Amino acid sequence: MLRYYAWAFGERALSLVPGGERFYRTVGRMAKSKTQGSGASFVSSLPVTKKVHELAAPGATIMDLGTGWFHHDAFLIHLVGDYRFVLFDIRDKAKLTYIRNYLNNLLRHSRLIAAELGQEESAVRRRLHELLELPSREAIYERCNFTLCITQETSRPFLPENSLDFVVSNCALVHIPPEILLPELVALHAMLKDGGYMYHHLGHDDHWAFHDPAVSWPSFNYMRYSERVWDRWFQSLEYHNRLVKPEWIEIFQRCGFAVDEYNAYITEESRDAVRRLPKVAMRFARYDIEELAIIYSYVLLRKGGAERETPGTITSSCVVLPTVEPA
Repeated sequence: MLRYYAWAFGERALSLVPGGERFYRTVGRMAKSKTQGSGASFVSSLPVTKKVHELAAPGATIMDLGTGWFHHDAFLIHLVGDYRFVLFDIRDKAKLTYIRNYLNNLLRHSRLIAAELGQEESAVRRRLHELLELPSREAIYERCNFTLCITQETSRPFLPENSLDFVVSNCALVHIPPEILLPELVALHAMLKDGGYMYHHLGHDDHWAFHDPAVSWPSFNYMRYSERVWDRWFQSLEYHNRLVKPEWIEIFQRCGFAVDEYNAYITEESRDAVRRLPKVAMRFARYDIEELAIIYSYVLLRKGGAERETPGTITSSCVVLPTVEPA
């Protein structure tokens, strides 16, 4: 696990150097300029897209929370319905190059995407080609009914209250510190219409392990460390709040949401990964292995209106993502 710790400690050191974060972001953009958006990560957006298509009426206003470099969820949702989108993030990370990388990537996997979303492949390809022919981000946004919203003032509503029908995110909430996350969720609750929904993809496995091919997947190595050790040595430029299922449910309910569904992906390999840990920090030791060994989950939240005030009954199932063959 040499690369695991070298990467974590290296980023921690860089975060303490004046200008270190800017240097890190600049190098990252340069290194990924030709590949950003071309990976297989779009598959995690397929369940999100299906849920929006199932529950959101045509013309609904949907927020893509943590929209990132190429609007991971929004473009797929655009392929299945006529919606309005708010692309929200705390920094404007997107570039036309990244967006075109992503659209071309979707085009390469159009057969899989069409099959998963119940669409005609020809229609999917046609819509993607139309977007790729447009000359600028602004033109693409206009065609897709995208409105960009960049703000770091997330502790209070930054859009009109009761203006959103749906909020989605893709492995974004796990990177928000709890002291920021809770007020942000309260603000989102105010911006969401009564009876509106949120659907979040949460990645629970160890994000540092992605940097070391020698670490077997799935990994939950972060569960070995106390809050003090984790904050001192690991929390840096790639923040991870390490929240697990019971903690997520408590936070969502505290912020006023009914948790209608919690769909978790767990395997015998992930259970074994937890069992093999040499120790488990006290924060995690109080939870059952079935709550610690979740690799990723999808959570459906609802804002109760006057006629739907009580929290929903949590239903659990397993969301299995399709396998993407190398292009």
